[in-house]
Amino acid sequence: MTATIIRPLRGRVQVRGLNAPRGGQPTNKEMFRTATGAAIRPTWVVADPGEPGWKGYWTIARQHLTDVAEAVAIRDGLVFIEMHYSTAEQCDTRCQTAEGNDCTCSCEGKYHGRGEHAAWLEVGDTTLFRGGDEKIVTRSLDGQQALRDREDRLAELIRQIGR
Repeated sequence: MTATIIRPLRGRVQVRGLNAPRGGQPTNKEMFRTATGAAIRPTWVVADPGEPGWKGYWTIARQHLTDVAEAVAIRDGLVFIEMHYSTAEQCDTRCQTAEGNDCTCSCEGKYHGRGEHAAWLEVGDTTLFRGGDEKIVTRSLDGQQALRDREDRLAELIRQIGR
């Protein structure tokens, strides 16, 4: 089973369906901490009775989405990321010049800041909730792309420090 990370319009990110660590790998909680630093506080949420799938899922703060998605993709080879966007929220200069990677506007992250998620591949059809003006886009991130993205961010950070 491939893990799925769900980034809702508001609130904490859900990390569902993670594989159990194998062959001396760190626990999922340790993997989160290694990927993001000690500041992360993942929370285990027990699934409601009768909910299909796993017995629960992790929640993490929104700012850790990219680091955790990359860590899961590198460890497990692939992760699906379900990102919720508002069709009513127009993309403007606040989005296009933003720092960080938390875009919820109608551009679906394409024009947000540096476009960190531009390399993540869209999977299948976009889902639109008509009543709530909410669009869900599912993307995939494989381990090789995650490594390239991580290296690119590190090179950019080194370049900025060297200024």
